[in-house]
Amino acid sequence: MSGFNRHPWLKWEHVEKFLGQKLPFGEKGQTFLDNMTWAEGYVQDMLKKAMPGLDANLSGYAGSEIFETHEHVIIKVKIAKDEDPRALQVFVKSNQIKLTGFLSGKNRIIKLPTLVQPRTARVSYKQRLLQIKVRKRGLRENYVEAYIRY
Repeated sequence: MSGFNRHPWLKWEHVEKFLGQKLPFGEKGQTFLDNMTWAEGYVQDMLKKAMPGLDANLSGYAGSEIFETHEHVIIKVKIAKDEDPRALQVFVKSNQIKLTGFLSGKNRIIKLPTLVQPRTARVSYKQRLLQIKVRKRGLRENYVEAYIRY
């Protein structure tokens, strides 16, 4: 049996309706799995719909920047002059970072552009700049405190 007729209960019209687009079958004689280039665009669109604002690096916290290398995510946070850097705590989760210990008593959450490995976090503080460097691709969901080196 050909690839499309092995499962008569599977209706491609239903799959196309679920995906919201026609499936590209390519040239005659080519099976569905021979050309999967369309899948990357579809997955990117679904991620953008599922996680709106993913392009926004921080959730409402100015004075910070996030950038990525091939293996790491690096976050730089400017700390106000009146803040005590030794009172700060950094907690790392696979998809976000939580900063605590500010004079205002409020926690700050930084959403990360990609998943990271929380236990690999390295944090340093120098000249009112808190820098957090975390290795990409972690799947753990618990916060892990990353200790600050002075």
